[in-house]
Amino acid sequence: MAAVTADYYDGRSARAHSVSLSLSADMLVVQGEDVARRDPLHALHISEPMGAAPRLIKFADGAHCEVRDHDALAVLLDAGGHRDGWVVRLHGRWRWALAAVIIAVASVAAGYRWGLPAFSEWLAFRLPERTLAQMGKSTLAFMDEHMLSPSALPTARRQRLREAFEKLQVPDGKAVRYVIVFRNGGSVGANAFALPDGTILVTDQLVFLARHDEEILAVLAHELGHLDRRHSLRMLIQGSIVGVVVAWYLGDVSNVAAGLPAMLLQARYSREHEREADAYAVSMLKANGISPGRMADVLRRIEQAQESRECGAGGEQTGILDGYMASHPATSERIRMLGRD
Repeated sequence: MAAVTADYYDGRSARAHSVSLSLSADMLVVQGEDVARRDPLHALHISEPMGAAPRLIKFADGAHCEVRDHDALAVLLDAGGHRDGWVVRLHGRWRWALAAVIIAVASVAAGYRWGLPAFSEWLAFRLPERTLAQMGKSTLAFMDEHMLSPSALPTARRQRLREAFEKLQVPDGKAVRYVIVFRNGGSVGANAFALPDGTILVTDQLVFLARHDEEILAVLAHELGHLDRRHSLRMLIQGSIVGVVVAWYLGDVSNVAAGLPAMLLQARYSREHEREADAYAVSMLKANGISPGRMADVLRRIEQAQESRECGAGGEQTGILDGYMASHPATSERIRMLGRD
């Protein structure tokens, strides 16, 4: 059997020694100008082949050999009874390699589809209250500075709506901490937001659009459902999972909070989140003798108002957002479920 050429490093200096490798029974023989050693082949650590990178043969005393002739080394190792691990053997079989790729892709897809939402939900209910407070405060401050203005609704009108909602019973008697604030939405239009800290923001335009106070109460019940399940927070975590985890452990949410307003306003609740919030609202409205159809009525009216303002001159969209539908996509399926088909 032809000897295999290699570079030998004694582990004490960076000098490379040109050597040849051969077998003598079960011993690996290393022979060079000033190198001579024999070691049991089974006692050596031999690296896996990695493309064109040299394979390493490591000795117990810290020395090692670098071998670039993979084919010749494979013949020598086979003759000495050495077998690479099963992973290395599978690399040489295209069917197994293809199966590994498919499994890897499926695992990533499953993690994104089920793992990430599950982890986001778990984390959302474990973030400290001070973190939620800072998130909500920074988001509302951003919106007040760039998008909203003080509410033009009479103080008495705002207070009546707050008091009317406070009188409603919540599903299962489970209290959800919230505070309702009103703002002039301007180009945002008829809209409502549930912020991570429990703030429910309602625009004047939504109040003007409603034909009955029960429609506004229905929207508030829906937003309370989002708060109960922490949907907005879960969306934010999924969108910035690494930043939120680091902020949680280090206690510094400044970087995460800086990006929350844009993320929150650009995100859309998933269909699952909408169904959960709708189910919460339906349960709450029925418990208080209010028809769930009130929610369907206001959704339909918001959708019609949005369609009428959606395109300006040249067919371009107007306004900063697509109104309530930007984060609460209303569908015929939702309206049917709410009882106004």
